[in-house]
Amino acid sequence: MSSALDSILDIVSSSINYFAVRVAEQPPDENHPYGHTKFEPLAAQIQSFLILFSGLYIFYKAYSNAENNAVITNMGINLWVMFFSITATFFLVVFLKYVAKKEKSAVIEADSLHYQIDLLTNGGVIVALIAIKYTGYQLIDSIVSAVIAVYIIFSALKLNLSVTKDLLDEVLPDEELSVINDILASHDQEIVEVHKFRTRRAGVKRFVDMHLVLWQDLSLKEANSLRIDIENRIKNALDGADVNLYIEPCTGDMCEECGVCEKYGRKKFGRTK
Repeated sequence: MSSALDSILDIVSSSINYFAVRVAEQPPDENHPYGHTKFEPLAAQIQSFLILFSGLYIFYKAYSNAENNAVITNMGINLWVMFFSITATFFLVVFLKYVAKKEKSAVIEADSLHYQIDLLTNGGVIVALIAIKYTGYQLIDSIVSAVIAVYIIFSALKLNLSVTKDLLDEVLPDEELSVINDILASHDQEIVEVHKFRTRRAGVKRFVDMHLVLWQDLSLKEANSLRIDIENRIKNALDGADVNLYIEPCTGDMCEECGVCEKYGRKKFGRTK
């Protein structure tokens, strides 16, 4: 029963994933100028509530069966059904991992991970059924179901917390911020200051925007070339992130705290040439 309910929710979850990916791939429009990528975390949050419900229901059924001393019948059929289920899930996982690697899709990779968890839980169900068959101890069914239920509830809460961060526009992870900072540091001769530095994530899409204060003696062409180079490097490093950089020249009131001209032997507000 636990495995069946989990499988039904897998169908629902994968269906939600399918429609979420289809919608998320649509380009920005008048009503969604930033695109539709937030449909992915929104769909994942809906899934988390469905998974949480299934975990609570399984736990309730485990408690109810234990209290009523429920007895499993047709043990042979139960085992054959579970062996078929775990075999089908194994081939599904292999196929999903192949497609995820080929298409570099984080959503399909997450779906693959979800079904890998199913392999573990279904394996636990088979072990429980075999143990009951040879020991006759019916309570094993409720104990294993309760353990699976707790694991499902924990996974649902963890998933919900993760996608909520995306929906609330939490900053990118430290390792991705470090990549951006390394790219900026490679242009420290031209960049005087960085401010209004903002990052967020929606589904698999990253968004980065900032203001770059540049050495005032750069020509417009040089400054624009620098902006394009930094944008392209960040996009390549973060899988096609949406990057917007705004450039502005440094001003005289920044000289006391800047130190860029002194560091590279420049005259303040003028070239050394």
